[in-house]
Amino acid sequence: MFPIGTDSPQRRTPWMNYAIIAACTVVYFMSHRSNTPVDPAGLGKAWQGLMLTPTHLQVYQFITYQFLHAHLIRHLLGNMIFLWAFGNTLNDKLGHLPYLLFYVAGGVMAGCGQALTSSAPTLGASGSIAAVVGLFLVLLPLTNIRVWFLFGIFEIPSIWFIAFQIVFFDVLGEVLHTSDGVAHFAHLTGYLTGIVVGLIVLWANLVPRDHYDLLALLNRWRRRRQYQSLVAGGYNPFMHGKGSVTITPPVQVAAIGEKTPASASDPHVASLRETVLNLRRDHQLTQAASTFLELRRLDPAQVLPEDVQLDIGNQLMSEGRYPAAATTYEDYLRVYPRGSQVDQVQLILGLIYARYEAKPQRAIELFQKSLSQLHNPSQRALAESELANLRAAGYPIEPLPPT
Repeated sequence: MFPIGTDSPQRRTPWMNYAIIAACTVVYFMSHRSNTPVDPAGLGKAWQGLMLTPTHLQVYQFITYQFLHAHLIRHLLGNMIFLWAFGNTLNDKLGHLPYLLFYVAGGVMAGCGQALTSSAPTLGASGSIAAVVGLFLVLLPLTNIRVWFLFGIFEIPSIWFIAFQIVFFDVLGEVLHTSDGVAHFAHLTGYLTGIVVGLIVLWANLVPRDHYDLLALLNRWRRRRQYQSLVAGGYNPFMHGKGSVTITPPVQVAAIGEKTPASASDPHVASLRETVLNLRRDHQLTQAASTFLELRRLDPAQVLPEDVQLDIGNQLMSEGRYPAAATTYEDYLRVYPRGSQVDQVQLILGLIYARYEAKPQRAIELFQKSLSQLHNPSQRALAESELANLRAAGYPIEPLPPT
């Protein structure tokens, strides 16, 4: 199973990655034709001192070993195929010089890991490439990798392909101590280097952030868990303001993709909308929520893309801005009736209207709709409990149709 490319579009030609592949190829043919090979790697005598040799360690070996390969050409081809598949996209994202520096530094770290755990001579670009793959995992975890397997080509998200490589090839290879001649610990050190560097780069905003990078996915997962936990546990974030919170009436929203009159006539609206999207992309949700409210004051019909609208609603709720949060959730339900979080939004809106607003009929409607979609037992129990409370208060509730 070999990766042959990705579905990530490239803005520029990855010349530095091409140069590294060319350098490894040239060195391979030069090192295997000079003198008579006398070592297991098949290197010419003049090249043997450039391997990473822990028993006769030299500083320069941490760089030179990265460009050498064993006499079997499959060693070179396997490494260069992986470097082509992952390195081209990463070169495009980082730029030429940063990519080269990272590639060499990743190889140095991989060499350190190998030298600390083995006394055998080491050569090959796989430690550097492992660092590249680890960084790719953090920056582009959902990018599809085109994989050739047997007689066909298929695509798989990079997070699954890379996880499979790490666990089943290197972790098991190291644990089982297989005598396959592969420097598994160099690979594992390279992966770890790439992952750590990637997280630092994202945290420091040293590269353009992607809505689907690893930190973004983890943050979104964390917020979703907090949101679901809030709903499932019946946590009451509104106690301090019972009866004082007023939900603004639902507004009419434009169809998806339709420009509203204000948007068409006021360029400030378009600018604010773009600012909201950029702030949310950069995970600055507090500023994004405030800017969204300013946007809505100028044009009440503004609705954001589905996941952005939900994130803004969650942020407003977490800040205690419940009227604005409720309106944002209402717009989510209206524009995205088949959205991925419809059942959760219906439940939290039902809680708002049932407990703190004089909108019992709307609360009943939302609870009944959510019960037809919820699968979490604690969430269903919460909705049923709220309906029972409303029924006990004298509000008429039609029985749910049988499912």
